[in-house]
Amino acid sequence: MFACLHVPEASPEITARLAELAGCFAPAVELTAPGTVTFSLRGLEPLFGPVHQIAAEIARRGAEQGLQAHLAIASNPDTAVLAARYYRGVTVIPEGREAAWLAEIPLEHVAMPPEMRETLRRWGLKRLGDLAVLPPVGLAERLGEEAVRLRDLALGRIRRPLHLAPPPVTYTERLEWDDPVGTRPMLLLRLTPSLGALCQRLRAHGQAAGGLTLRLRLESGAEHTRRLELPVPQTEAEPLRKLLELELEAHPPREAVTAVELSLAPAAPRRVQSGLFLPPAPEPERLQLTLARISARTGPGSAGSPELLDTHRPDAFRMRPGLPSEASKKQPAPLGVRLAFRFCRPPLPAKVHVQALRPRYLAARGVRGEIVEAAGPWRRSGDWWSPGRWARDEWDVELDRGGLYRIFCDLETRAWFVEGTYD
Repeated sequence: MFACLHVPEASPEITARLAELAGCFAPAVELTAPGTVTFSLRGLEPLFGPVHQIAAEIARRGAEQGLQAHLAIASNPDTAVLAARYYRGVTVIPEGREAAWLAEIPLEHVAMPPEMRETLRRWGLKRLGDLAVLPPVGLAERLGEEAVRLRDLALGRIRRPLHLAPPPVTYTERLEWDDPVGTRPMLLLRLTPSLGALCQRLRAHGQAAGGLTLRLRLESGAEHTRRLELPVPQTEAEPLRKLLELELEAHPPREAVTAVELSLAPAAPRRVQSGLFLPPAPEPERLQLTLARISARTGPGSAGSPELLDTHRPDAFRMRPGLPSEASKKQPAPLGVRLAFRFCRPPLPAKVHVQALRPRYLAARGVRGEIVEAAGPWRRSGDWWSPGRWARDEWDVELDRGGLYRIFCDLETRAWFVEGTYD
């Protein structure tokens, strides 16, 4: 036997409460539709008695939780769903009497294609009982197999398994200790088994870790949170443990730790086809670990891959942690013969003598000489709507001692800089 709980026009919260109520009686529940849940009653008779007593117990618990739901019990899920949506209160349909109970249900309560609904309306059919008396061969010839299925539905003959939603999978582990942990090695020692269990759970579901979040509850009640974004999804616990160790070394908690919550963000695993005649490249997991070690020594933002910023500011980029994305690895289309430009990072402060609105002499660290040719100025500006607004005049200059340089004047500060040299 199967039971269906239905609340008309239910919100997602009510649907979740219906599923929770059904879960008190069955380990697996079908979320049939918003406001409708279906579950099996198998094995409940030794606990609650006959079907009518099971129905009374379900209704009692629903009333205790403040749920005004319609309940129907039948020998198959579809009959129980139709009855719960049409009949009010508690309905128990004996086995073998499905067609009689369903006969009064209007066809508008049954899901079907619009074309078939219009055809049945033109035939004068209004209820499931009208459809049940039609010959199956004629229905199949005129309306196809879908009409035969609807006739079997009207007779209560459809037997199907419940369509169970997969249980929610979380990749989170929580640990609490009576004695606070005050040292980083001891904290990592206690985190290692949980990290291994989470990685094993990810591999079992065909996933990898795309990020890691560590929340530490300190002895004073404060919270210390660290997040790691992994550019390369990983499935092994050891590289993650080492990255976590470097992160805690760079940002240690201020106090002893009493509880931990460790979460992994699932992502699609990395799949790479290696070339038969290509030399093996370093594993991205090891490269990510090397970059983390460099950042731990040199500071954040000093190691990674460059990423262009969405601005017209010349040479505007930031260091993105991890490896370059696949899109950045694409080779640009050839643009013909051009001069190569070597940037000075940061631009070199310079002294420029201007005569008749044109630069005549340049002096900077490692660069000095008379300007024999100058092209410009090219005025450029941007980000005027933000605090990082910029405006500058650019010149390409050639010195008497040789060398072709780009210089610019910052219009905000009136200072000159050497941006780079042409090779």
